[in-house]
Amino acid sequence: LSLSLDDRNFAEWRAAEPIFAKYGAHATFFVSGTIDNEAVATMKYLYERGHSVGLHGLNHVNSDEAIAKHGADKYFADDVYPQYERCRVCYVTVKSFAYPNGRYSEASDKLFRANGWWGVLPGAAPYDPQGVKQKDRNPLQTIDALFASEAELRKRYRIDTAILGEAYHTDLDEVLACLKRAKERKEFVSFTSHGISPDAKHINLKTEWLEKILAYAKEIGLPVVGFDELPPLDK
Repeated sequence: LSLSLDDRNFAEWRAAEPIFAKYGAHATFFVSGTIDNEAVATMKYLYERGHSVGLHGLNHVNSDEAIAKHGADKYFADDVYPQYERCRVCYVTVKSFAYPNGRYSEASDKLFRANGWWGVLPGAAPYDPQGVKQKDRNPLQTIDALFASEAELRKRYRIDTAILGEAYHTDLDEVLACLKRAKERKEFVSFTSHGISPDAKHINLKTEWLEKILAYAKEIGLPVVGFDELPPLDK
């Protein structure tokens, strides 16, 4: 199981870290915006505790649109490299990138593959506050694109994930069913969210859900790992 969190919810991520530690679980934290002192301190805090940290874009722009308009080199120079370079000089290791707004293209995949990075794409449970888009959605545990064997994972480069939060209409029982499938079939499955708090609303993850997910994963013997712990990509 992979759990990832996006944006700049630094205080909430730190507050939730003891829950991950309680269950021996690691997550991946994707940071958007300037990699300032607060970001560096949080990324190092999480990394030192076994978590993975990655990038989410300096300006949170849609990679497909930016590359189509300005080219991959300019997109990387403007929105990715400033974050990456700041991490490098501050000794923060990053190996993955979460596509803002779930937007990508063949050109963006090629860009991140060339850098040897994982690309993360939220798509299986779309942003849908009114519930219109998901009326006919199949249960997550039946969506094969969410799952991968180790051999498949080594070839994917881009990881499909489902987002947890009220605005995505994901159901806890559905999530736990995905974990059960992954364990039984020896598959990888990924979920993402943003902030973590007891009263989380909108696009964020409730602390209660996090604890139940991690407790169930531990109960059934499903490892919860960060992206840095995944098998290396095939060349």
